[in-house]
Amino acid sequence: MLKHDLNKNGKSLEQKSSDLLPERNLNPNEITSIGRTIVIKGEVRADEHLIIEGTVEGHIAVPNHGLAVGQQAVVGDEVIARTITIGGTAKGKLTAVETIEILDTGHVEGRIVAKKISIDEGAYFHGVVDPKLADAVIAVQRHKLKQNTESL
Repeated sequence: MLKHDLNKNGKSLEQKSSDLLPERNLNPNEITSIGRTIVIKGEVRADEHLIIEGTVEGHIAVPNHGLAVGQQAVVGDEVIARTITIGGTAKGKLTAVETIEILDTGHVEGRIVAKKISIDEGAYFHGVVDPKLADAVIAVQRHKLKQNTESL
């Protein structure tokens, strides 16, 4: 469980990690989690929803599902997912098929490509937003993912 103190409005921000994913009624068997003490250097691919609470340094590919980055989590390099919710730290290229949401505890530096972007008050963002390239970037990323999968 992610624990938060109070936001600027005095509301409790305590929430379950799975609450970071946009789909609220998910089967627990459809969610994978990377715990707070786990550090991964390399590529992560998932064909289910992914919650990251630890550190991932490398490419993250979840093109057909949601990705949530918890408050204590750190991700870097290139990320592609159907939806991306950032409550922690993300640096690099973030590409979402649908939506990227940066929560008030989120810290993002880099390039964001998505059709819809939400940045909560209190969130930190430094970089470039390019919603017009979303379809092209997603097509290229899916092609790269397919090529990498076939070469295994």
